[in-house]
Amino acid sequence: MAYTEYTTGVQPAAYDGDDRYSKIQGTRDGAIFTQDWVLARIAEGRGFVANAGTATAPITFGAGSIDTTEFDLHVSVPSGTTIIPIELVIKVEAWGTSAIAECMAVAGTGSTCGAGTSVTPAKLRTDGAFSSNCTVTSAATATSGVAITGAEFFRDGHIVAVTPATAGASGGTLATKFRWSYLNTGYAPIVVGAGQVGVFMSAQAGTGFISLFYVEVPSSRLT
Repeated sequence: MAYTEYTTGVQPAAYDGDDRYSKIQGTRDGAIFTQDWVLARIAEGRGFVANAGTATAPITFGAGSIDTTEFDLHVSVPSGTTIIPIELVIKVEAWGTSAIAECMAVAGTGSTCGAGTSVTPAKLRTDGAFSSNCTVTSAATATSGVAITGAEFFRDGHIVAVTPATAGASGGTLATKFRWSYLNTGYAPIVVGAGQVGVFMSAQAGTGFISLFYVEVPSSRLT
């Protein structure tokens, strides 16, 4: 990675450019401390969350099996920008009747998103100086959609078709939340623009919410 020579003898307290490093941080008693890289980026104002569905208004998930051209959440990362997903939460509000339920997340390139609801990513640092460069869409139609070519980094669901009312009456339970976190898996996809992330949740007549948390930096920061 390139770096900047300092001729003034004064280092910046925080990143103010792609190649400017911050000074060593310490507590008042002189002890040096370091910060988790992800948390440091959030503190820098480069952490975001994209939500599909808000408050008491869920989105309608794709019906039946997963259609890789019908995105329940689609994040388009422009050239010059890189994002790293750090957590994905899918909360199911309704299942519908008997059908297999499955969810998946994929990161890669080459996709086109159909018509849907535009989402403005929210800042994880409320007074952050940066806004996300990504274009986010929820509950997109399959029409004009093109699948992502890349890596599936998350998959979960119910392995058999069930009717929720019957399952509950017989003492069975259905999961209502599916979660992926880089802290639990030890890995995360790095999506270098131009690239995309797609999230899918399918059920017979499912509704619910999706939250994708990510950090976003200029691509030059990771080269």
